[in-house]
Amino acid sequence: MKRNTLTTAVLAGLTGMAGMVSVSNAVNVNPDGLGQVLLYPFYTARGGNDTAISIVNTTDRGKAVKIRVLEALNSREVLDFNIYMSEWDVWTGVITAEGDTSAKIRTSDKTCTAPNIFSPAQGLGIDANGDGTVDYGEIEFLDFQYTGLNTDYGPQGQERVMSGHLEFIEMGAFVETPLTGTRPSGEGEVPWSAKHVGGPNGEPRDCELFDELWSPGAPNNIWFSGNVVYGFETEDGGSQPVVRGGLFGGASIIDGESATMFSYNATAIDAFWQRSLGIHSNPSLVTPALNSGGNRTSNVFVNGSVATHDWDDSIFAVNATVTYETLMNEYNIEAGVAGRSEWVLTFPTKRFHADAQAPIGLNVPNFPIAPFSNTWHDPDAGGPAPLNLPCEALSFRVWDREEFEPTPETGEVIPSPPPPTPEPNVFQLCRETNVVRFTGDGTVPDETEILKEPLRSGAFERLSYANFDLPEGFEAGWVRFDLTNIPSGASIATGASADVLAGTRLSPAAVGGVGGFGAGDQVEGLPVIGFWVNTFTFGDRAADDMSVTRYNYGGTFNHHGSRAISFGDTVID
Repeated sequence: MKRNTLTTAVLAGLTGMAGMVSVSNAVNVNPDGLGQVLLYPFYTARGGNDTAISIVNTTDRGKAVKIRVLEALNSREVLDFNIYMSEWDVWTGVITAEGDTSAKIRTSDKTCTAPNIFSPAQGLGIDANGDGTVDYGEIEFLDFQYTGLNTDYGPQGQERVMSGHLEFIEMGAFVETPLTGTRPSGEGEVPWSAKHVGGPNGEPRDCELFDELWSPGAPNNIWFSGNVVYGFETEDGGSQPVVRGGLFGGASIIDGESATMFSYNATAIDAFWQRSLGIHSNPSLVTPALNSGGNRTSNVFVNGSVATHDWDDSIFAVNATVTYETLMNEYNIEAGVAGRSEWVLTFPTKRFHADAQAPIGLNVPNFPIAPFSNTWHDPDAGGPAPLNLPCEALSFRVWDREEFEPTPETGEVIPSPPPPTPEPNVFQLCRETNVVRFTGDGTVPDETEILKEPLRSGAFERLSYANFDLPEGFEAGWVRFDLTNIPSGASIATGASADVLAGTRLSPAAVGGVGGFGAGDQVEGLPVIGFWVNTFTFGDRAADDMSVTRYNYGGTFNHHGSRAISFGDTVID
């Protein structure tokens, strides 16, 4: 293999119109933030934090969207439900704590859901004020997919649902909304029922319909009976609904106690569905998921050039769009401003490569799918052996703001032969949603200061947040993680791909491509999304002294990265 960087001019000459045509039909991260799938790298209900989430339908058709909440450690699902949005609609919700050791999603948004969470017209929800009107609806997160018969032998407590990540997947677009004010017969009743009426803050006409269509015992259970495209636009009467995309969304992590809010935009994946034909599924099903799209072609910008590849499986196309060879961002822990820095690094597709604990995980133990190097499984069927975790060892470099790196201490003059060259700095991430805390004093608190991610002990110590201990004097600067080259001595499963066993994280080989890209090409690194969250605090105030003001400031900043491709059969200089 030979790794090359292509210039835009060379690529344009090779691909011509064929490359341009493929752009609209290939899975890609939409730089404008609109897509068929939205990935939210982090939610939390820990330590007084709430996470407000939103999704916006920017199209003139109503649509069905699958909302999926996944816990942080192994991406086991803790909640799935469907929302049925009208045209131009917005849905909002808040993930908040349920007591001290659980979490739930609460909404006062009137958009229809299945199961129906909140509908004032039907009296469905919670009367928080005792005045006879419902104020919001809520559903508590569930532990069914990592406990009991579905155990993954990780932590079994309900507290595991309190942080993780989310994915929103469009399932299909409705037929046009009828203009009539009276209920139509036939498929038009679906968009008609979802339509908000009555002016500002108006409710949909009939959210009860969407429960009926899925209910086994209802006379109008058309969707449950198998006709899942009833009410949806199809292609020539086909069995799959048309997907129109045009979704955007974001989230805000809010701590009322410290009066801080950290917001981010969701990563938008476009052209996820092959031929823009989706899957409309029962709320009780775990499909569609990120491996359901069927589109096996990806488009990725690499140093200003568009790399178009075909893959054996659609999940590899999704991977390619969010894979980086290096990942980088800043840190600031300056004592003078009480600086705090934490990074979120989420591997949104890792479960399809590394979860080998049956019956939920479908991989073979110790046979991770590239580019990952280990699997999550119990090696002794619940016996005394420790849980095998899918840890990824990463080397890194750290700089301050004046381009300086830490240097090893100068020792005494020594005779030959010299000691071995020191190994590179190594960091290990064992979860699917990772929180990295930056510190300069070596402290390891019970929870991180900003996102409140907990420290675990015993057999699950490696499932804690990750502590990044900065060198002395490095209070502000930046860090670069190498996601491609596996450090020497790192644990790698015996059944990992040949490339991973040789020390390089490479995707499975592409089966084709456009122009200068083709069969045998591999994407370098790991698929990852996330951000840096930073806080400063000025002033202080004792509990009984209101004369001193305390100011808290904070912000979030997306990670940055470089991309690289190892070329297979085609070599371009």
